[in-house]
Amino acid sequence: MRKRFIKGLFKFLVFTTAILCIAWLGLMYYFTQVNRIADQVRKDVKTQVQANHSQYLKYNDIPDMYRNAVIATEDRSFFTNIGVDFKGTFRAIFVDVGSKQTIQGGSTITQQLIHNTLLNNMSKSIEWKLLESFYAIGVYDTISKPETFELYANVIYFGHGANGLYQASEIYFGKKTSELSAGELTLLAGIPNAPSVYDPYINMKLARERQQHVIANMIDAKVISQAKGKQILSQPIILKGKIK
Repeated sequence: MRKRFIKGLFKFLVFTTAILCIAWLGLMYYFTQVNRIADQVRKDVKTQVQANHSQYLKYNDIPDMYRNAVIATEDRSFFTNIGVDFKGTFRAIFVDVGSKQTIQGGSTITQQLIHNTLLNNMSKSIEWKLLESFYAIGVYDTISKPETFELYANVIYFGHGANGLYQASEIYFGKKTSELSAGELTLLAGIPNAPSVYDPYINMKLARERQQHVIANMIDAKVISQAKGKQILSQPIILKGKIK
């Protein structure tokens, strides 16, 4: 009886694995041959950068401190997930549907990239959230993780009219991104979560509190030590034309 059960279970697992592999290959074919999502996302990001009179930053031009801060805070499994945090996505849908509010939260960096490109003109809804997840898997299938982060950093909105990290560096600090301090980079990393709330020109106190949250996440993710976090938070934040 036990052998029969094990044999049946083995067949079920083999069948399920085969179905999943076929489905995944089908998705890869769809996103590489039918709906070339990688080309669409790249084109959209480049178009936005040009329209905003900004400058495109390559992955290696994005400081490690900023990358680590964003990944630790926004999407800690970024380099290992398939573009979607299913737990976070379903939690967001369940909570928002239950409260009859706009779908929000639960998005990975890849999903945020989709939201700011292919779906930036679509109203938030359950359909929007599911489509965001579907396209995020398409990005995972067709774009490398470093390039995904690169595209994200060039299109994410920082508030105060700043689109992308390069423009945010200029608007807030009057510097090139490569010239920013660890304190300035971690402050910027926290803004996109709620740009109108954490805009340091409007409310430096809240922006600093958000920066503390970012630093705490980095310490928890073990990308910096507590001593380093304390040292970063001690650095002064000098805005362009305004000192806080």
